[in-house]
Amino acid sequence: MRISMQILADRLRQNYPDCSFGELSGEMNLKRPLFYQSGTEFRKNKVYIVHETDISETDLLEHGDNLVLVVGERFVSLSKRLFGVCFFPSENSAEMLFNIVQRVFDTYDAWDERMQRMALSERTMRTLLDSSYRIFHNPILVCTSAGFIIDYSTMMDTMPEFQDILQHDQILAAVKSEISSPSGEVQKYEDPQTQKNNLFVEIYDKNHNAYRVILDESSRKFRHYDEYLLVHLSKYIQQMLEKYTVLQSDLSYTLDRLLSNILTGEIKNDNSLTPRFAKFRWEETHQYFCMNIHVSMVDRQNLTVVRFICNRLEGLMKGSCAFLLDENIVVYVNLNHYGRSMEEALAAANDFLQDSYLKAGISYMFTGLNRLKSYYLQSKIALEEGLRLHPLRWVNRFEDIALDYLLGKCTERLESDIVCSHAVLTLKKYDAEHKTEYYQTLKTYLSCQMNAVKAAKELFIHRSTFLYRMAHIKELVQIDLEEPDQLLYLLLTYRLLEMNEQEHKKNI
Repeated sequence: MRISMQILADRLRQNYPDCSFGELSGEMNLKRPLFYQSGTEFRKNKVYIVHETDISETDLLEHGDNLVLVVGERFVSLSKRLFGVCFFPSENSAEMLFNIVQRVFDTYDAWDERMQRMALSERTMRTLLDSSYRIFHNPILVCTSAGFIIDYSTMMDTMPEFQDILQHDQILAAVKSEISSPSGEVQKYEDPQTQKNNLFVEIYDKNHNAYRVILDESSRKFRHYDEYLLVHLSKYIQQMLEKYTVLQSDLSYTLDRLLSNILTGEIKNDNSLTPRFAKFRWEETHQYFCMNIHVSMVDRQNLTVVRFICNRLEGLMKGSCAFLLDENIVVYVNLNHYGRSMEEALAAANDFLQDSYLKAGISYMFTGLNRLKSYYLQSKIALEEGLRLHPLRWVNRFEDIALDYLLGKCTERLESDIVCSHAVLTLKKYDAEHKTEYYQTLKTYLSCQMNAVKAAKELFIHRSTFLYRMAHIKELVQIDLEEPDQLLYLLLTYRLLEMNEQEHKKNI
């Protein structure tokens, strides 16, 4: 990566506070250093390191667009007249100076290489912005021309002045309306909300959607060269946006529409679907699963953000089709086209979901095109119940909430104390009146698969004490633990009562 004279000079001042600089260019055109040998012709756009005895005044005046670093103070009086020349006290080592310059180039080359890899890989934009912090030492935000935030530096989550912006996923209307510029040009403005100076670059994807890359002056004062570096970064951000926010192809759009119409009932969900899916190479025997992803109202209103999420998921899980339906993004994954397992597909999407603060419900894997709607409903239930029961989870599978869902259905028409086992309720009431622990004793025995020794250990009591309790339980209530249906009924009762207790605690 090429850097500017100003960048290199700024880094050198940190190591050589006594050095003296002439006029310096901000253009990003410098290539790696060479040692200058007397009488040789200057190459173009190079950094030259030379001892004062090996260069003439004429050479210093006519070195072209290079940067010349002179060890020695013989010509230092000319520094104000010289363009692109820096002087260092004679006690400094030219070799050491050469190594420091190389390390500066190494830093920017490494940054540029990281950005190239990220732009071409499946990494999130967040990783690109975070990786750039060591270059700018200020947070960066990417938004649409309408002001909707696409992504931002992780450090902004810890900065109070950004919390209102991030909470609403949108920058102020004043900012988004008053500023406009041609693509690739840098403008400076003061954010009326944070009271900080910002640098701003507008870029366009190949569909001519406008985006803005904003550098906030919150941690370090801007340098002259920050503008050039921001333009350089914006080129890689543009690559990512073109990769993940392009409009869906006609083929993909048609598949989206077909799936959406099935879910809304506009197309009958029956065996006649097979020929409709044939042109997409989606077959009856293929394996599928469905994801339901909750999207905020702000994001739903911004089609650019929706397209970004949909295309990102389709990119992470090849063979998938993502689209907005009502309040959620629906994703069908064709595992035969993906060529990997369901677990691998979910692992591929997991980091993006977390980085984007998106929560998902996941259906079981299934075959059969006539079952698309059923498993959509299953994923929707997994999402809704998961948000209610496990609000901190990013991904809720239907299998994880199925039992709670079934028990919830049991009590829709009848209250739980009517549905539950009378025997368990009797033990619970007896414990409250007599200060006993029969309710928990039976529960532990069932959870230990009716292993008396294990249950006694779990309860921290002697085996004989446990057997006494069990004998007394059987005197109090009529239960047959050898009967499978009775056993299942008892287990479900305990689970239902646990759910009620958890719900009660939430409401307190």
